[in-house]
Amino acid sequence: MKVSFRRLAYNVFFRLSPILIVVLLELALRFIGVGESYLLFNQSDNAQNYELNQIYYRRFISPKQFTNVDILPQEIPVEKAENSYRIFLIGDQTLCSAFPDINKEQIIPDFKEEDSVYYDIVQLVVPYTNSFAMKRLVRCINRYEADACVVVMGGNEFYGIPRKSTWMQDIDNYWGLNFFVSMKNHRFIQILDRFIYLKKDPQEVFPPRDPDEWLVAYESTSYMESRSYFERNLKKIAKKSDCPVFFVSMPVNIKTPPYRSLFDDKELQDDNFSQECEILVANADRFTIERWIDDLEAWEPKTAIYHYCKAMISEHAGNSEEALKYYEKALELDAFRVRMDPQFYDLIKQSFMLENIEHIDLQARINEMSNAGLSIDRYFSNGINMNTGGKDLFTAQIRSTLIDYFNQK
Repeated sequence: MKVSFRRLAYNVFFRLSPILIVVLLELALRFIGVGESYLLFNQSDNAQNYELNQIYYRRFISPKQFTNVDILPQEIPVEKAENSYRIFLIGDQTLCSAFPDINKEQIIPDFKEEDSVYYDIVQLVVPYTNSFAMKRLVRCINRYEADACVVVMGGNEFYGIPRKSTWMQDIDNYWGLNFFVSMKNHRFIQILDRFIYLKKDPQEVFPPRDPDEWLVAYESTSYMESRSYFERNLKKIAKKSDCPVFFVSMPVNIKTPPYRSLFDDKELQDDNFSQECEILVANADRFTIERWIDDLEAWEPKTAIYHYCKAMISEHAGNSEEALKYYEKALELDAFRVRMDPQFYDLIKQSFMLENIEHIDLQARINEMSNAGLSIDRYFSNGINMNTGGKDLFTAQIRSTLIDYFNQK
């Protein structure tokens, strides 16, 4: 049956009219100056500088859940100075976990090389996000004459959204929403947010009180799906960036006590076990601990905390290689995987084979400087946060990598 041109035009208009209305309303509201700007930078009053927008992060996380996120004030000249490089340091919750005050200080200060080449470091850290948001952030810097971007992500790929929800990644796979996200630098119309909250209930407490509400079991279907999203986003970052990209592999403190055992049927917290184990190890010369270990093994030999305790005992006995294996096994079985999963680390490590990608293996560097990987905790102030030594190593490694890269160009 032949359809008349008028009928065809009506059908096309009827289907496209909602998008047309949104676009026209968006343009009209922008023209009259209504709404908040979510652009990455706003021009200064004298139009000489770009000033970092203090609410730019709302384009990447939910303003309903995270209304007040500290953002480090920064500005860059509109006209980039000659003999200078503009470097963007981009990070998600992984970087925030390593350096909790990163949005209060510049972790890598601007610096000048001996031949007067100036490195202007712009720090963009959006907590509670994942590789999906980092990919979008990398695209945003393309308009600001970036010479390189250093991307830190991966350890908290599930962190920031309920772990049982991978739907947010699918936004980027639906061209209509993807176009809307790209177009909407100003959120006058909260259509996208309303769509999100039809799918996701806001968290009143972050992190949630009960990890079971947002936990994805290691190697589960949801876990494997998120890992595939992570790998896909690594490739998209390389493809969509107009400048060279440096992926950083952050270190893992393998001696961190597990958060919770996968077999916690006695409802005992892991820190209670680790504290008891520390007491036993400290008093090993006064009495034997074999009986206690036998009881623990009889309870459940496959738990993360069991291997963690065995690692402490082996380390105390001077068996570094055996202790290292136990620590790694404890990390593998840790149910609350906010620390870097070795498989995510492998994906980042493999990324340097992609075009436009360089790899900064900070994890390997710290392991190299540690004794069989056991003294790695000397770079950490606790299980996740890095201390002054870790910060200095992080800064020096990235600076030297950038200098070497640009000197070879």
